Amino acid sequence: MPGQQPTRTLTPTDLKANLGDIQGGLLEEYDTLACAYIFYTVGDPDRGRAWLANLLGSVTTSGAARSANKPEQTLNICFSSFGLAALGVTEQTRASFPHSFRAGMAARALKLGDTGPGDPSNWEGGLGTPDIHAMITITGADSFAVDDRRLALNKEAARYGVSERHFVEAAVVFDQRSGCPAAHFGYVDPVSQPAIAGLDDDAAPGHGARDGEGWRGIQPGEFLLGYINEINERTATPPPDELGVNGTFIAFRKAGQDVAGFRDYLKQGAMGLWGKNDTHHQEKMAAKIVGRWRSGCPLAVSPDHDDHKIADDPNRVNDFDYADDPEGLKCPLGAHLRRVNPRKSAIKTPTDINRKRILRRGLEYGPPLPEGAPDDGVPRGQAGLFVVADLELQFEFMQADWIQKGDFAGLPSEEKDPLVGTNGDGGQFTVPGADMPFLFDVRQFVTTEGGEYFFVPGMNALRGIADGKFSR
Repeated sequence: MPGQQPTRTLTPTDLKANLGDIQGGLLEEYDTLACAYIFYTVGDPDRGRAWLANLLGSVTTSGAARSANKPEQTLNICFSSFGLAALGVTEQTRASFPHSFRAGMAARALKLGDTGPGDPSNWEGGLGTPDIHAMITITGADSFAVDDRRLALNKEAARYGVSERHFVEAAVVFDQRSGCPAAHFGYVDPVSQPAIAGLDDDAAPGHGARDGEGWRGIQPGEFLLGYINEINERTATPPPDELGVNGTFIAFRKAGQDVAGFRDYLKQGAMGLWGKNDTHHQEKMAAKIVGRWRSGCPLAVSPDHDDHKIADDPNRVNDFDYADDPEGLKCPLGAHLRRVNPRKSAIKTPTDINRKRILRRGLEYGPPLPEGAPDDGVPRGQAGLFVVADLELQFEFMQADWIQKGDFAGLPSEEKDPLVGTNGDGGQFTVPGADMPFLFDVRQFVTTEGGEYFFVPGMNALRGIADGKFSR
């Protein structure tokens, strides 16, 4: 119960043995093509816990996701702070959770840069309000299978007084040029995820942290509660300990993307930097914004031209840092990739870069916009899940200090991430080495359309919540 002493600190050697208690889709990506994020409101605590108990046998674990017989469909569940209250978790227990989680994402909007069009007052489907209690994520082979299961889940939930408040459908999008999974902006994705010590020890170079001339996995306590972290401490869990161990937090973000505006801006930006807007210079502009060519080839390795041999080689595509590029001549200091993982950049704000790593999950929503087509008015973007053990230290720090500011990298404070920052009037981007290295008209290409913070309990904790163990 609250106040009990924590169990021992879990280490990388414990991780594989605990995969059956860790929910799936956090430490690994599912091999499925479609998914839905379904947001529910719980009406009554007792009936809500009965609903959860009924779902327990359907929840996919990390162990199952990594087994030889991977499930064709998956289901996972997590709760907002409002949801824990709706399920009857005691106020004393809820008070032990981090402040950022208890406040909710909407209350942190100013810090996160969710202003103007991205202000929570404009968010859809009740996202960011106390009505959002639980999020169930389901995946499947295609959107038809996913939607069939969503409808079945909703019918069953209604028996317990639990109702769907909103849902977001998403799917893998394939680039129209390369045929590879890609974001709507045309960049192959995902290219890089943090390797986790004890789980991904054979990961390709560049996926973890620099260790001399090589690479090592990030300590699991940066992504899971109860484990050792990068400063050799146990990542705190809300008491009682069994509620938090093998759990984590996720930040859900639905981010609308102005694909037509982005493509149009590549012409404008290329003309502003080099006085040319032919196809090569538009692609160079795209690479400078992100830090990679759209194939995935990093500017830090091939700054002057795209190289598909590097992009296709898992031992080369992430094997780099920025130690030899202090001025940003290869990769701009403010490029998106360099902001979210500075990789030995000489940043001005002292911090442990390895403590700011994030596991990115999620898929695209909306259909691809055909190459050369004008804006069709159809919503499209990315539904993202950002997995962290500490929302404020990792997700919020990255959003507030690295994405929404430039001074950490020695740039003007008002210079923001050129891809996902809240730019627009006054938006600027510095590209060292260009003929005219300053752009002052960067548009806003990504707008937050909704989001929330969720706690993802381990399986043992889920059973405890369903049994009312944390409600008394």
